[in-house]
Amino acid sequence: MSSSPPLVETKLAGVVLVCGDCEERSDGPTKLRARQVRKELKRDLVHLPVRLRVVQSSCLGLCPKKAMALAAVAQGHAPLAAEVCRDDDVEAFAKALAKSVR
Repeated sequence: MSSSPPLVETKLAGVVLVCGDCEERSDGPTKLRARQVRKELKRDLVHLPVRLRVVQSSCLGLCPKKAMALAAVAQGHAPLAAEVCRDDDVEAFAKALAKSVR
């Protein structure tokens, strides 16, 4: 018997992580909330030919001052990480991610 867990195929091409701990820090972003950022990313990435899951996570270890940490890992692509301070930054991250996974 093998001790490794059984692997299954998924329709997802990758995962986008939104740090939920950033908003709770005293030096975190003042206007961004993880739930809001997650919704914006889902809306901006819905047109992609591949499916990406956008989830809120615990601390990613990036801990930017006055910003929120985002990270994306997609199959066959280099990982991306960003520090977002406002809605424009979230949109720019979504555009950069869209270009990298096409």
